[in-house]
Formats: sequence, C-alpha cells, structure tokens
Amino acid sequence: MCLVCGDVASGFHYGVASCEACKAFFKRTIQGNIEYTCPANKDCEINKKRRKACQACRFTKCLSVGMLKEGVRLDRVRGGRQKYRRTSETPFSTPTMGNRRCLDDLKILSALRSCEPECINALSDLPGDMADLSLVGTLADFYDRELVATIGWAKQVPGFSDIVLDDQMRLLQSTWGEILTLGLAFRSMSTGGTRLHFAADLTIDENSAREWQALELYNQVLAVVERFEQVNLQHDEFLVLKALVLTNSDVRLQDTVPLQNLRTQFLQTLLQVVESIRNHDITQHFNSLLLCLPALRSADFALRRFWLSIRHQETVPMNKLFCEMLESQMR
Repeated sequence: MCLVCGDVASGFHYGVASCEACKAFFKRTIQGNIEYTCPANKDCEINKKRRKACQACRFTKCLSVGMLKEGVRLDRVRGGRQKYRRTSETPFSTPTMGNRRCLDDLKILSALRSCEPECINALSDLPGDMADLSLVGTLADFYDRELVATIGWAKQVPGFSDIVLDDQMRLLQSTWGEILTLGLAFRSMSTGGTRLHFAADLTIDENSAREWQALELYNQVLAVVERFEQVNLQHDEFLVLKALVLTNSDVRLQDTVPLQNLRTQFLQTLLQVVESIRNHDITQHFNSLLLCLPALRSADFALRRFWLSIRHQETVPMNKLFCEMLESQMR
C-alpha cells in the first residue's frame, strides 16, 4: 500500500512504499524545485481520491512518511540508478566517468573503515570516582564519551571538513542522536532482538528499561534493530549509512551546496556497496536501507525525550558536552 495516499504500491520509491502517481509527483516536485501553498489549514486529508486536491499537503505527506529528496537526485536521469551498475562485458575498459566514480566510492569506503571509532567499554573504562554510578548514570557517562568519539569521527569523514565550520556543528547537533542510535542498533543485532548492546560490558533488557522508565527508547531502538535484521545489514553498509545520517538533516545552514554534494556522494557510495555485496534485487535492497532512516529518526525523538527528562530531574550527573548537545536543538 502507498504510504502517501493509500493506493496500491508499485514498489519502494525514494525509500518508501508508494504508488506510481505519488512517485512521479514527488520526483517532479524535487526536480522542478516547486513550492506549493495550501489553500486551507495545512492539514488536508491525502488519499487516493483526494491526492490531487492539495499539492502542498501531498508533498508534506511524502516527506513525513520518509521519502528522501536525495533519492531523486540519484534518479534524475531516466534509469538513473542503472547508470551506476557495473557491467561484466568490458572488465578492463579504459576509465570512464562511471569507473572513476566507482574508484571514488571505494576510496570513501576505505576512509570510513579507517576512521570508525573503536568500541567503548561502559564499565571498565569508568574513572574511579564514578565507579558507583547507577545504571542511568553509567549510560550518561557512556553517551558523553561516545559523543566525543563521534565528533572526532565526523572530522575524518571524507568531505565533511569542506562544510563551513558552523554548519558542521549544526549538523552534529542535529544528527548525533541518530548516529549513536545507529551504532547501538547495529551492535544489538547480535542479541536476537531482546537486549540493547551498548558495550561489551553493558547490555540492557526490557526489565531494566522499564525500571528506569526508558521503555519507549528501548522499544524504538529495537524497532530499528528489527529493520536492520530484515535487510541483513552488513558492516560496510552500516559504515556508509552512518556517514549518510550525518548529512541527512533539514537543519538550516549557511551554505547547503557542500552538504547536498556530500549527501549525493554518500548515496552513490551506498549504492556501490550494495552492488558489491548483493547479487540480486539491488535497487529494492538499496531502497530498504533508506527506509530504515525514518525508524532511526523516531528512535532519536525517544532518545532526546528520555535524556531531557533525566536532565530536568537533576538526579544523575551529566557531563557538560552531553548536556549542550542534548539541549542544542529541541526537535
């Protein structure tokens, strides 16, 4: 079923199950850079019969269910995604634009492998004066140290340093929760979908989450884990998806061009990685990976709500960096 209008879906388009009509509408809107105005109160019902009644609300619905603008850029040439597929007919042909792009994608993947931070221990690495922290206190310290590692990682992500410094910070403030949740969900794939694997020495089950009133966060992260298991997310796909999340923000920036270029490059790299791993259903799998992003965003909402609640209770020590990042952008 089309998530936009409820009509019969023809497949996954731009990260979402949708019909041909909504697919074409979304593509036409993005490529034409069209802006719509709702004649009513910006809450028009969008269904199969009324989807043409208000283009503004239809486009808003496309975005709200998770359609990705960046997917249109990949598909802007007819048969666009096919342009990036490798062929076996001329394996030793002279370098073409497509071959050079493949080489660029491999360089990006290699760089992402190199800059991926080492796993942090939650308990054994605690300073002596923090050894008696509660579980939530331990997690607060763990998140703070992961934030430090994430900022260091972002500085090494290919192309990120080309973005204006203030914009780099805005992007990190906007996406840090999704980045950390992405890593948590990927690690938790090994637990069979019953525990959150924060670190080798710290996993949390449903009972612990309920005890600390973190059940919403627990369930939202497990929903991401379930999606990752459904697509059988591989490590290289995880690495590129993480870089893509860093650039997948609607936050207002001084200069959006470098971000758009970098986001497109990561999408191309992700497609190249999928092609190198999967033998069939490449486009469907690529779209399924993008479809994980809305679930990741929902988990980020839950993460921020939980830690803001802890912050306001003032019962757990929280380091300055964590507090600043948590309060920098209220979504």
